[in-house]
Amino acid sequence: MLGRERLDLRLTMSLLLFKIAITPLLVLGATLLQRRFGGSIGGLLTGLPLTSAPLSVFLALENGPGFASRAAVGTLLGLTGTASFCAIYARAARGNRWAPALVLASLASGGWFLVLARLPQRPGMAALVFPALVALALLAGRQGPILQAPHPWWDLPARMVFALAVVLGITAASLHLGPTWSGLLAALPVLSATMGSFTHRHAGPEAARALLRGIIVGCLGAAAFNLVVALWLQRGGLAAGYAVAVLGALSVAALGHLAFAGPMRAMNVLKESSRRA
Repeated sequence: MLGRERLDLRLTMSLLLFKIAITPLLVLGATLLQRRFGGSIGGLLTGLPLTSAPLSVFLALENGPGFASRAAVGTLLGLTGTASFCAIYARAARGNRWAPALVLASLASGGWFLVLARLPQRPGMAALVFPALVALALLAGRQGPILQAPHPWWDLPARMVFALAVVLGITAASLHLGPTWSGLLAALPVLSATMGSFTHRHAGPEAARALLRGIIVGCLGAAAFNLVVALWLQRGGLAAGYAVAVLGALSVAALGHLAFAGPMRAMNVLKESSRRA
């Protein structure tokens, strides 16, 4: 019994240290990509399983592939909560300042997370995840003209500090709550909220919309990763299972980006050509 408690403590501390290390780096990388290549690319990186994939490997090594497969089902369903936050924020951002949009999206997605906690954690539920993500990406809508605004020097450090503070707060709260609420808190869209609200404040609602829609597209890749882990990890082994999961995530994310961002880019090119003509 004591050995099990020590294992759980070591697992908790390892996950906490991983979150503390990776969260600011993800915000840094996503922000730099967003500024260089646009919101859809920055959002795509944010939505990919850059945190859930290493955590899944860690869980598999510590607790076995069966445990990681069961955890992947919950993560898979939780992606619809992240995507719902992004879609609702994107719709609310137009005509609202960043704070009301953030509050509305947080409340709505929080309610959906409560519903998810009561759903059966079965791999068969995955059949509903992909159509839901596509529908939420469409709900987010197409972006309009984006204002080119300068970025204040403190914007990037503030994003990193804010995201890290939220992660630490959620982790501290999880230590005093049961497994259901801890799972809900762990699934909250911290990176999406950070990136979306800061982008909205400094670059306007359309820039936030492009970013958030990109995050939903990235969630398609994350869903493919977790689906492979949930269904195939115990059969194919850790190395082959995670290799196929990563390949599936990148392939689905790339196809999603072409499907959603490609037509939008073509329309923008046509509009720019007509203006010059």
